[in-house]
Amino acid sequence: MKLADLIKQMQTSYYKMLVIVDNGRQQDKIIRPLQEEGWVAVDVTAAILKLVGTIPENKVKVRIGGKIKEWFYSLPDRLILYNTSILYSPELGRLNPVGAFKYKSREKEAIVLLEGHLAGNRIQYSQFGRPDYTEIEVGEIIHVRMEDIDG
Repeated sequence: MKLADLIKQMQTSYYKMLVIVDNGRQQDKIIRPLQEEGWVAVDVTAAILKLVGTIPENKVKVRIGGKIKEWFYSLPDRLILYNTSILYSPELGRLNPVGAFKYKSREKEAIVLLEGHLAGNRIQYSQFGRPDYTEIEVGEIIHVRMEDIDG
């Protein structure tokens, strides 16, 4: 599949989000060419760590969702969100990286790079029984594995 075709498909979708499952850390394959077209790449872990620093430790799980929404609204309209695994953290309440950005992606175009295992319309992160294990339903969002993208 061509990245340009996936983006066109995403742009005509209700949620303007493309989820790419990348376990090989090949994010430059996506980030570099899109930055040349005006897309902005955002390191989610770095941004979340800054947000967490503004919240009292005992209130993080309760307030982080609202802080993420505010932060996401402040970003440009064409985003590549990478280094997203922090969102699975039990300390943050095991947020769903797709859910954290999905509803806002009706107004912004977002490409989300995730680690995990893609099985049909589900992405599994970590291993069952571990505190950071998460399953994400991606049936209504354009999704693909990094290795299936030609360029």
